[in-house]
Amino acid sequence: MSLSRLAELVSIRTISPAYLTEADYPWLRALLDERDRFVGHKRRHWKIRVGEPMPIAAPRTKLAVALRVLDRMAQDQASGAARARKARAAVFAQAAKEPERAIALAQAASLLGMSPEDTMDCLFADLPDERRLAPLPAPTAPCELALACNAAIIASLLSRALRIRIAARGQVRAVVRHIRLMGLLCHAVPGAAKDEVSLEVSGPYALFRHTRIYGRALASLVPRLAWCNSYRLEADCVLDSGTTLGRLMLGTGDPVAPARELPAFDSKVEERFARAFAKLARGWDVVREPQPVAVQDALIFPDFELRHRASGERWMLEIVGYWTADYVRRKLAMLRRANIERLIVCIDEERCCADAPLDLDARIVRYRRKVDPRAVLEIVDPGALMLEPASPRPRSRKAPAR
Repeated sequence: MSLSRLAELVSIRTISPAYLTEADYPWLRALLDERDRFVGHKRRHWKIRVGEPMPIAAPRTKLAVALRVLDRMAQDQASGAARARKARAAVFAQAAKEPERAIALAQAASLLGMSPEDTMDCLFADLPDERRLAPLPAPTAPCELALACNAAIIASLLSRALRIRIAARGQVRAVVRHIRLMGLLCHAVPGAAKDEVSLEVSGPYALFRHTRIYGRALASLVPRLAWCNSYRLEADCVLDSGTTLGRLMLGTGDPVAPARELPAFDSKVEERFARAFAKLARGWDVVREPQPVAVQDALIFPDFELRHRASGERWMLEIVGYWTADYVRRKLAMLRRANIERLIVCIDEERCCADAPLDLDARIVRYRRKVDPRAVLEIVDPGALMLEPASPRPRSRKAPAR
């Protein structure tokens, strides 16, 4: 059945993932303790152990997910492949000349300078089942393992998604930045509710290749959503070998581990400007990552909003890294068509990617290494500069008498 036919199906069943919760903590703790006990043992011994009953009974499906997650958290320790190949070559060469197994092994061990026991242990040490279980990189609590398992469950479903729809409020700029960084196909528009942003992202099953890489990139988006004030995600996923369409629904409060907190500023240039402008223009507030602005059928995400406390006047400010003259012209023209006049674009003179000249515009501020807050204040509030006291000159120190 084609994907377009699946998308036309009227009946889409809801997917209810079996998340790991607090009720699973006891058997997760027993599993972690058991795995710690087998650190340094061969993987085949661990595989035999997990096939036996655990001290605390665990749901079979959830246990399988937890074991896969544990395997990804630490790579097995393997003896050198060259050493194993050398041992096999010596043993097999002696076995071809000496039919008695013990004698052949002893002769090979003597040539290798090892004991027969160590020789046998090294013989297939490079095979997966003969590798030794490595400790986890850090002590892991049951709650952390449960969240990692839930992330694996969600990632598995999203890897089969046709399309994803997201409605989010607050901290959405970080989500959009993450989407662009991961190269996901996305379209952002204003949401149905106030201060809401709606994102539509193509899923891996809407592509023809690179679906595995794209699926991993898509799964990395969910932990970033956990930083939003609120969010709602709907994903249409292809199930049962492509014969069924299911809908996965995630939202605020679901057991999803948040990604690491992003720094307050994207760059030192932004950080220096925000602090310098706030110190210079005391009547203005510098709002980091304000609400996105609708421009035609899309959204733009300015870096700052400059807001006057008394009058309520607002200006948007965007700091551009690499740019071309055509890029700046198109951005300003688009904003003019949308009747957005109060926008300042700060462009780095050292990062121009074209030789075409750029006509000076009252709303364009050029900078090198740092944005001059006085140049910005001269645009948004020229009178404020006249009220600013002149900076006192530093006193010159007298040279010490010789």
